[in-house]
Amino acid sequence: MSAAIDVLHVDDDPSVLDLTEAYLERELDSVAVTSVTDPETALDRLDEAAFDCVVSDYDMPAMDGIELFDAIPEEYQKIPFVLYTGKGSEEIASQAINAGVTGYFQKGGPEQLRRLANRVDQAVDEYRTKEIAERYSTVIEALGYPVYVVDETGEFRFVNEPFAELTGYEREEIIGEKPGFIKDDAAVREAEDRLGTILSSSGPDVQHFGVDIFPKEGEPIPCRDHMAALPYEGETFDGSVGILRDVSDERQRREELETKTRALDEAPVGITVTDAERPDNQMVYVNDRFVEMTGYNREESIGVNCRFLQGPDTEEASVQELRDAIDADEPTCVELLNYRKDGTEFWNRVSIAPICDADGAVTHWVGFQEDITEFKEREEALERQNDRLDSFASIVSHDLRNPLNVAQGRVELAREVSDDAENLDAALDALGRMESIVERTLALAREGHTVGDPEHVDLAAVADDSWSTVDTGSATLSVETDREVLADPDRLRNLFENLMRNAVDHVGEDVSIRVGDLSDGFFVEDDGPGIDPAVADSLFEPGESGTPGNTGFGLAIVEEIATAHGWSVAAGRGRDGGARFEIRGVDKRTPATH
Repeated sequence: MSAAIDVLHVDDDPSVLDLTEAYLERELDSVAVTSVTDPETALDRLDEAAFDCVVSDYDMPAMDGIELFDAIPEEYQKIPFVLYTGKGSEEIASQAINAGVTGYFQKGGPEQLRRLANRVDQAVDEYRTKEIAERYSTVIEALGYPVYVVDETGEFRFVNEPFAELTGYEREEIIGEKPGFIKDDAAVREAEDRLGTILSSSGPDVQHFGVDIFPKEGEPIPCRDHMAALPYEGETFDGSVGILRDVSDERQRREELETKTRALDEAPVGITVTDAERPDNQMVYVNDRFVEMTGYNREESIGVNCRFLQGPDTEEASVQELRDAIDADEPTCVELLNYRKDGTEFWNRVSIAPICDADGAVTHWVGFQEDITEFKEREEALERQNDRLDSFASIVSHDLRNPLNVAQGRVELAREVSDDAENLDAALDALGRMESIVERTLALAREGHTVGDPEHVDLAAVADDSWSTVDTGSATLSVETDREVLADPDRLRNLFENLMRNAVDHVGEDVSIRVGDLSDGFFVEDDGPGIDPAVADSLFEPGESGTPGNTGFGLAIVEEIATAHGWSVAAGRGRDGGARFEIRGVDKRTPATH
């Protein structure tokens, strides 16, 4: 053995101690002998120093050798104990063996001393090997990994309990089988090739490779094999040892990560990830859409702050909002005028959100960029259109209404002094109809397709309020609802006014009108003759009316108001055969707002 051996020798005869020490030092490469003459001292020495072997006489005054063996503390009982006595007998030998001593030798001449030295050397070697094996066995069992040993013939000679649990077989079912018992042919060949590289003079000591293990039941289990050759001397190969690691979860996580990465790369919006722990919050990832949208490739984008997309006309207030959100570790969304690599402008809707670690600290930021240039252009075009509508409304209000009012006044004056009152009355009716057309046209131009901030309003209260503002004559109203709706109260009131006025105009002043609930909205119906089939298909078009003298704008305004709220309106037959208007989709969609 290469390591020094520390021997504790106990004998009441000092001359035997000296002679034994001399032989041990001569026969063993490296040995240190501590000699004591009584067992009590020997027990003290065991508490003071570490020894690899105890050699003891049997017949001593204080206690005999077997009694000394029994008195050794439990933590030292694994140390080899050799009984070396001059009082040899079969009885003592039997007692020694039954007690569990490592060896028993009768004192004698040089040959016995050489045998003693050899037995000490062998016992210490076995003890140390066993200690190492137990130490590694404890580590392996603590790790809980499946372990196997395959001998030089390619058969399993050892598998531990985790290995058996992994495969679903009992250990006895695996021992004696070849690896093909739990692998396919390709995996067996790969393991043999890997082992060949380990055994070559220039190969690695350990090989790591993936392998699918086929259990007794169920699908193959993806594993990672860590394989090495068993220690051997000369040309004799004793086999291989390996540790398996189930990588099913790892493979699943890797596949999920690959899927998420592909989703990020192929997302229809630009995506960036920045590292909050790097200087200036540098970008560490950009996807394909970001490259396409900005014109900057990944190499130009990674490692810089995303402010490089800003330019001279980028609004500072929006940029500051982004900075404030980052300082507060809060998400936000802003619209920025950005610049592509070629210098062209584009509108970018930027949404950012923090990514935190397990302790809640922000480690990264994810950003979503959406090119909204077309949307902004449509928005600007709509604003220009609204401006033109406002201008048109002003022109109509001033340039048409004033002459119309003058004409009405002149006709009134002429009617007072004329004998042809009938024709002048007809002229006044025509002028009144023209005034109504102007008013309704202005209403459509000014109100457009939007509503104000919606709020929860009582449908019955709005219906009653609208009834009070319409010239209804002797008509009656029945309101059968307790529904609340999310709406612009003024626009909803205008909707009811037009439906009620439409009923009076088409049926007459004695019409009965009913307001009631639908599963997803409400209805307004009358008891008149119903809708004229001739105008049924164009009922909501501006200027369309089945009643002489009616402007035909009322139902067009009703449809505009319903659409602006995200509702739908349809005409049909009422309970009593009259016209019925159903407004559906109430509270199901978000109204369009200014």
